[in-house]
Amino acid sequence: MYDSVLLPTDGSDGAAEALEHAIGVATAFDADLHIISIIDRRVVLAADTDEKEAVRSELSDDATEAVEGLANRAAEAGIEATTATTEGVPHREILAYAADNDLNLLVLGTHGRTGREKRLHLGSTTERVVKESERPVTVVNIG
Repeated sequence: MYDSVLLPTDGSDGAAEALEHAIGVATAFDADLHIISIIDRRVVLAADTDEKEAVRSELSDDATEAVEGLANRAAEAGIEATTATTEGVPHREILAYAADNDLNLLVLGTHGRTGREKRLHLGSTTERVVKESERPVTVVNIG
């Protein structure tokens, strides 16, 4: 049913919970696992002119660390993962990566927000991916 699974990560602790689901699917279907992290171009562009490169570099280091950390955890579970980092608008880059690599399933984490916090986070990356994806998406509530 699934030949390949994509797990985007923002480096948060909750990504480990989504990783467990991605590993489960990859194991059950003998599927390839891809782990990506996106350097949010909007954050770089919002930085002061003299700080843009430092911000980009820090975000790039964080993204690399995030995918490598999850790839190591996947390897401990017997799953070798393909990793990548890219820069852009996160939901667009996730969808583009899935399309470019013909991936079958996207596994994303989301926080269980309520009340005011929920209203402040409308338009989250996960919500946009769910709305715009032409591929199946599994959403894991990570808190």
